[in-house]
Parts: sequence; C-alpha cells; structure tokens
Amino acid sequence: MQTIHLSDHGIKPGSDVTLALTALFEKYPADTEFVFEKGDYYFSPHEEMRADYRISNSDVKPYRVLGLWMKNMDHCVFQGNGARLLFAGHMQPVTMDHCSHLKMENFVIDWEKPLVAEGTVVAVYEDCVDMHIDSAAYPHKYENDWVYFDTGAEEWFPLNKGSQIQFDGNNHCVKRASGDNFRPRKMENLGNDIYRVTPQSMPDVAVGNIFVLRHNHRMHAGIFTEKCTDITFEDITVYSCGGLGCLAQFCHDLTYRRVHFIPNTAAGRKIANGRDDGMHLTCNSGHITITECTFLGLMDDPINVHSCCVTSDEVVDAKTLRCRYRHEQAQGFHYWAEKGDTITFIERKHMSAVGTAKTVSYELETMDTFLLRFEEPLSEEILAMAAAGDLLALDNADHTAAFTCTKNRFGSCRARGVLISTPKPVVISQNLFSSSGSAILVAGDSNYWFESGECHDVEISDNVFTDTCLSSMYQFCDGVISICPVIPEADVTKPFHKNIRITGNVFDTTDTPVLYAYSCAGLTFSRNRIFKSPAAEKWHPGNHRINLDSCREVTLTHNEWIGNFGLEKYHLENCENVVTE
Repeated sequence: MQTIHLSDHGIKPGSDVTLALTALFEKYPADTEFVFEKGDYYFSPHEEMRADYRISNSDVKPYRVLGLWMKNMDHCVFQGNGARLLFAGHMQPVTMDHCSHLKMENFVIDWEKPLVAEGTVVAVYEDCVDMHIDSAAYPHKYENDWVYFDTGAEEWFPLNKGSQIQFDGNNHCVKRASGDNFRPRKMENLGNDIYRVTPQSMPDVAVGNIFVLRHNHRMHAGIFTEKCTDITFEDITVYSCGGLGCLAQFCHDLTYRRVHFIPNTAAGRKIANGRDDGMHLTCNSGHITITECTFLGLMDDPINVHSCCVTSDEVVDAKTLRCRYRHEQAQGFHYWAEKGDTITFIERKHMSAVGTAKTVSYELETMDTFLLRFEEPLSEEILAMAAAGDLLALDNADHTAAFTCTKNRFGSCRARGVLISTPKPVVISQNLFSSSGSAILVAGDSNYWFESGECHDVEISDNVFTDTCLSSMYQFCDGVISICPVIPEADVTKPFHKNIRITGNVFDTTDTPVLYAYSCAGLTFSRNRIFKSPAAEKWHPGNHRINLDSCREVTLTHNEWIGNFGLEKYHLENCENVVTE
C-alpha cells in the first residue's frame, strides 16, 4: 500500500480543499493511505460536487452537495491525525459510493455555522418564554417576525415551527415529560439576542433550560455510504449535522468504532449536535458493528437498523408486479432489488409472510413506483392479494444484516435509543442508556413507516438503563424496552417477532413500564435487577411494570424488583404459555 501525504500534493490546512481532494482520490483509487496533517480543512458547495443520490429517510432532492467524495475506491485508508473538516452551508461531508475495504479514522466533522441551534430560557410567562439565542455561536437574523439562521454559503433557514426539544439546564437531559410539546407560532425580537417565543400551547418550562432549535431540512447525511463493502469508521467526532448522521444503505459489513455525536462545547454549544438520527442503517447485509460510540443531544434516534418495505397493488402479469414506495422520504432507490434477490411477501393485516420468490429484474419507473419481475410465476394467493390493492407488502430478505451494539453511551436525545428490525442475529450488550424515550424499540412495519424486518434472534444483556430512560413520551414508547411492531390485527398463533432474550440488565426506573411486548414468541425476561428510582412521580400512562399483548411462550422469572413500586407487576392480554415468578 502506497502512502500519500496530502501536503506533498498542495492540500494543506487553512484552505478550501473540496475539489483538490476529489481529484486526488480519483488519481489514486486503490491500495493507498491518504495522510492528513492536523489542522482545519475547509469545504464549500461546488457545482462539480453535485450528484443524484436517493438517500433513505431524507427529503427527496434532485441532487446532493458533496464534500469528500470517494467513488469506486478499494483498499484505502484515510488517516486524519485529528484533522478538522469544516463545512459551509448544506453539504454531505463524506460520501462513499461503490467502495470496498476502506477505513476512515481520526477526524472531526463540524460547521463553523452549525446546522442546529440552541436557545436558553431567561424568563417564563403564562403563554410565552423569553429565549436567548447567542448570535456568536448561532449566527442568525430577525426578519418577517421570525428568526432565520445562517448556515454558511449564503444560506438562511427559518426556525422550524415543529416541535423544539427542551433540555434541563442542570443535567443536560431532555426535561422530564416534555417531549414534543413546544411548537413556536410567534416570535418577537426584544434586542440583545433575546426573543419572546409564543408556542401553540404553553407547556411546563423553567428558566435556565435549553431548547435545541431545529431549522433547515433533512437534505444530507453526515457520513453516507452506498453499495459499499467492508467499511470502517474509527475515532470520528461529529459536532454538527444537518440530517442523518451516519447513513448506510445497500452496503455489506460495516463497523463504527468510537464515533461520537456530541456538542462542540469549545464553540459555546451546550447540547446541540445533529438535526436527526445518529446512525440510520437501511437495507444493508452482512454484519454491522457499532461499539464504544457516544450519542448526546441528537434530535432523533441514535441508532436505527431496518430494511425498506414496499407495497404492490397491480399485477402486470404472472411474473411481474408494479410496486410502490410508501414513505415520502424513502423512495427512488437504485438498488432496492437486484437479480437473484429473495423477496418476502407479507400480508399486511397480520404482518405474516405468505411466500417468497427470486427476482429477475428491478425497473424504476418513477420516484415512487417500479416493476419487479420474478423467475417463476407467482402463486394465485399472492397475485390475488396484489390485485386487490393495499393488501400485500414486499421486503427484500437479502437486504438484512446481523447487528452488534456494544459498549456505547446513549445520552439524552430526542426519541428512542436503538431501533431494530432485522431477522439476522442481534446483540445489544454492555451499553449505558439515558434515552428520553424507550431505550430499545424492536419495531417492524409495513403499514406506517414501512421500516420492515421481523426479528428472529435478539439478545439484550448486561446493559444499564438509567432513570432518564422513558422520561418523555414519543411514538411507540410503551416501555423502557418496547417490542412494538405496527400490526393492525395481531394473531397470537402467528407472532411477528421471535426469540428475544432480555437478561442480566440493570434498570433504574421511576414508576414507568419496564417492558412492553406485542406479537412476540419465545420472549425471555430473566435475571434482571430493577431498582425503583425516586427521581420523579409517575407520569407515564402505563400502569404495569410488564405489559404483554398477543404473546406466547414467554418466561418472566428470576428478576429482582428492588424498592416500593407503585405499578402493578404484570398485565397479560391474549397471551399463551406465560411463565411468571
């Protein structure tokens, strides 16, 4: 492997290196180590760096603006030596496309004008708050009775009128029982960076608390990989991001080691980091490893592992279906299916599999429709469901990955901690959770988000769940661990998730449900220690520590319940073969 020192090619800290780096990568696409000097490297939008990428769970746009762009590279290392990569405006800092055996290590990703802001509460009234927004840390202007933020590259974005998340100013955790309940509708400039903000309805707000203020749109990922194999990211710190943090789709074998999403406190930021998820991993295969990472202040789930479900409501012929992407931020993919892939057909009402077939071709017609052709004629049952309209979902079984999640710190962020929807083996172990919603959500869906994937083998062991877990309510947050697929009518004889083992964990919880499970078989909750925390009074609507619905073959034994719990122990509905202590 040859070594290329960037400085030998005129690429040095202190200047805009966007085009020069891309040219260097194109010149040395294989068997090369690229060595950066420690220092600040600047990136800005360029016409030459626009490309059409259809990125998962993000706004559909005709192109993305790229920073570092690696295409068709093989066996390369990018050694940062602590280099800071500083971006201006809306950009995708890192894009890897059809690469293999790449490693990127020792970098910092940031914006001098960050893509998420903060406001500190300085006064509270009956129907409004006064909020200080530091113009040095978060450049902005007041115009047309609203605040607009400068993100660099002559771009200005208004404060989102959707929910803004309130963090406790003392512990920097999402304020208990606040969640998505502060939605600005009116702003008044009081001068000296202080603004009077009137929300749609006034929740409980305290002086000194900090609101993370989302603006802009979900247009770019921070680190994007598509159609790549054996990629490793190590010792990467992400201080700001305008969309999903690490987004990987249609890749095979990924490792994220010591990738940290944290605020840049040296720049005056206390909490603000990413606008959306930390790591969003869609339709990948092989093995995904996330270990020793940190997540704090994100405005959506730190980790989400799933595939993408579509529906079919038109039969073209016995071997061909016209299919449709159903989520507006997940469509137009180039690689949803390829020749030889195994497609699973799902009956949407009960979310049960009704057959499989091998593909011959995938032909994208529009951003939300495509033709899928199969090797053999489909069964009469599948054809009838497809023709009836809205009854049949399809999932690509080859776009599912095994997942290992160990030794990570899930600090307080908006929404949940880890979301998983994959049939391959999952291990979630030795992590620390302080998620403001459910710490772990075992999802699965062909009816709402269309983030599909039934789980067949999940181990959740030796984790610590603090009493800040499930301290606010978001979607699917029915327990600290929530097994909650979107199934219109569960059939206890055909459970969706299977073989989930929750053992050897420590829970410190207020009177909050610890476990909720829906449509699951082979569930074990055993050898856990659950402490009753006095940190807060009961606020969650759940009235039982463990709540099971339409589950079978369940073992709830050898757990230690320590403290005076106000909740009843169990609630079982439509369940079979449940063993309790």
